[in-house]
Amino acid sequence: MEAIEQAGLKVATDPTGKGCEKLAAFLNEPVHMWKNDSFIAAFPSPKVYITYGINFPEVPAIGCQWFSSPLLDGTCFAEQISSSRTFCIYEEVERLRDAGLIKGGSTENAIVCSGSRGWLNPPLRYHDEPCRHKALDLIGDLSLFARSGSQGLPVAHIIVYKACSFSGGHALHAEFVRSLELNRKSDCWLSKSR
Repeated sequence: MEAIEQAGLKVATDPTGKGCEKLAAFLNEPVHMWKNDSFIAAFPSPKVYITYGINFPEVPAIGCQWFSSPLLDGTCFAEQISSSRTFCIYEEVERLRDAGLIKGGSTENAIVCSGSRGWLNPPLRYHDEPCRHKALDLIGDLSLFARSGSQGLPVAHIIVYKACSFSGGHALHAEFVRSLELNRKSDCWLSKSR
């Protein structure tokens, strides 16, 4: 966020230098998907809202957490979400490394929690930092929905529970984005200029 703030923002332009109009995909009807006890649902809304829940009962220091925020209101992303670090369960680190994951992870850019000992490298930036980081993961995955001037994030209230995990990665997020893409030209969307 600091690098973006230093560089500043510019209006996107097409190859001829004309300003690209920012389009927003407004959801007209609910869309949802689930796998086991995980789900993503999006409901029509005048603004982008994200509500995200996680549950790690085997790690009491994390447990069940919920985070909800109107995403595009003022400085919400910069102040409440962007600085949330990724996290891992200490007892799973070796398995994750063996699987080729967490290659760039360190205690400088990630928080580590043990099921029996709690947080190993406190302090947390927020009491619900793991949940906020999952909301950040969702925002990044939804940005893949951007096309031809579209902002990527659908204008909807998106409610998620346990959709991004260590074992399944971002699979449900990606599946949801594919579903949104397949339905892009259906009646469930209305594009408007922002």
